[in-house]
Amino acid sequence: MHPVPLPVALPGQTRVWAASVAENAAAATARRGEPGRTESLRADRFWRFADVDRFLVAHVCPRDILGTVPGTPPARLIIDREPCAACGGPHGRPCLPGRPVPFSLAHAGDLVLVAVAPVPVGVDVADLPSDALGPAVMSGLHEDERAELPALPRPARAAAFARCRTRKEAVLKSTGQGLAHGTRQPYVGTAVEPARTAGHPVYDLPVPSGGVAAPALRTG
Repeated sequence: MHPVPLPVALPGQTRVWAASVAENAAAATARRGEPGRTESLRADRFWRFADVDRFLVAHVCPRDILGTVPGTPPARLIIDREPCAACGGPHGRPCLPGRPVPFSLAHAGDLVLVAVAPVPVGVDVADLPSDALGPAVMSGLHEDERAELPALPRPARAAAFARCRTRKEAVLKSTGQGLAHGTRQPYVGTAVEPARTAGHPVYDLPVPSGGVAAPALRTG
């Protein structure tokens, strides 16, 4: 596996790595047994080979990164899930049992991202959507964000929406509640710079795919 650290300055020891699915799929498939039985069963449910490859890279790649942090060989790392902060179910933030190393992962298209930080962290990545942003898509945004998008020039709206959505999902991942309560809150804005979010600073990331990405830290 060949994850590459993104050359971006983030607070503290926060770092984000990127990995190409196409370049790492063969290596991830060869290590299919490492993620554990539960994750292997999840991989078996995908019908498309591309989806299987993306899932395996996303769940093997963190082991190579995290294995260098706590000093445990990647193949022996156990990755689990914290209880969901919203419902208590077993689908909260990913974690290393007994090891305080907050991390988050995301994938879209050919890209997998892994973020590691000294505090709870969330990361999200997305391809740019089409220019057709209908009411159903817009309904998941804060009311101020829904007002901001139509005021932008039409060619700029898709990128602004994608920025906004990845910022939101990164913040919600950092809290451990995910999408349980929807995505209207918090307000993160659609502008080129993210809005300030109390207790959850969020940052935009340039990514190799040409899409958009954002990590968020839980500091409050």
